Parts: sequence; structure tokens; C-alpha cells
Amino acid sequence: MQNKGLVKLFALLFGLVSIYQLSFTFKANQIEKTAEEIAINKIADTEDDYRAKRSQEEANYLQAIETDTVFNIGIAKFTYNEVKAKAMNLGLDLKGGINVILQVSVKDILKGLANNTKDPVFNKALEDATELQKNSQNTYLEDFFIAFDNIKGDTKLASPDIFYTKELDGEIEGSMTDDEVKSIISTKIDESIVSAFEVLRKRIDEFGVTSPSIQRLGTSGRILVELPGVKDVERATGLLQRYWW
Repeated sequence: MQNKGLVKLFALLFGLVSIYQLSFTFKANQIEKTAEEIAINKIADTEDDYRAKRSQEEANYLQAIETDTVFNIGIAKFTYNEVKAKAMNLGLDLKGGINVILQVSVKDILKGLANNTKDPVFNKALEDATELQKNSQNTYLEDFFIAFDNIKGDTKLASPDIFYTKELDGEIEGSMTDDEVKSIISTKIDESIVSAFEVLRKRIDEFGVTSPSIQRLGTSGRILVELPGVKDVERATGLLQRYWW
């Protein structure tokens, strides 16, 4: 009998906790619905690009109330930011939205690191790496190194015509072996991808999306972006493309 009482008590407590957590999701949905209705009432269907304007109007409304108290449960009050943080992340399956994978162009980064050199071996290695990628599980950088090694002859990665440049002086020396240069270039590529990732993360805030997700996919230079609840998919896609290279 005592065990049954404990089970009932735990079930009751679990139910109360669940209701408490779900209440934030319901409130967040209610506020977002209000933002949507305000945007619909303010922006007529007859206006040019009305979907984008409504999406921006919703984002503006939600941004304006971020620090306002919007939920009072008697024993505590919560701002919209706090409600949004506590709400369940419904994800794309339940809220809709967009899911895209963006690819950082490692080829273009390599060209930039080599100051867009005209060196024939370097550029042939880029072409060969692009061809290898069609049937390869390697990253582009790995295939570039393979392609370069296959055709380099006496050419070195530390050549003044490739990576021993003014910009990389102090990091790469002319006396370095290819393996030493490869390690440095790998680090520079990773830094570039991280930089792109952070820029993209900041720009995502412009969408006014609840619980966006952005994550790197391994070391390939691919970045997965999920924007749950985005209604104007065309605008969101356009903005993502605008900020990409």
C-alpha cells in the first residue's frame, strides 16, 4: 500500500511538472499567434511582397516584447525571452519551416590563401580535387592534398607561388615540408569555416525564429540550418544565400 502511495505521489508530481513545462509552450504559441494576427491586420494581401512584410512585422513585434512580462503564474512572472527559452522546441516536423545544408567553398578559401595564384600545379590540383569529390568520402581539402601529391613533381606547397605568401609569412616558411604546410593550411581552413559559422549564427537572428538550429556537419565545411516555423520560406532562403559565399 505504501508503494502504491509513492507511485501516485510521483505520478502527481510528474504531471504537475509536465503541465508547468507545457504551459510555456502554450504561452509562446499564443504570443506568436498574436504576432501573426497583428501582421495580417497591418499588411494587406494586396501589398507587394506582403508575405515578407508580414514576416518582418511579426519579428519586429516579438523583438519589441522580448523583455516585457508576458506570463504570470502567480508565484512568478516571465518575460517573452524567458517564456521562449522554456518552451518546447517543436522542430520542423511539428512547426514546419526550412531545413538547408550550406557548403563552405573550401576551394575558394584555398585560392584566397594562395592569393589566387596562377601556378599550374596548384590549379590543376584544385581541378583534380573537384573531380575526385564526385566519388569520394573525403573532405575537399583531403582530396586537394591527394591531387597535389600526385602531380607536384618538384613543386612545394611552401613555394612563393602557392602558400609562402606575404599574408602567411610568419606562419609558413619556404623551408617547410609539405606535411608541415598541410597542418597549417588545415588549421586555416577550419578557422575560416568557424568564422563563417559564427557569422551565419548571428545573421539567423534576423529571422525572428523560435529555437533555430545551426550545426557543423563534421569537418567537411557543411553547415546544417533548421528554421522551425518560418512561413516565408522564399525570403528566408534568399537571406541565407545573400550571406553566403
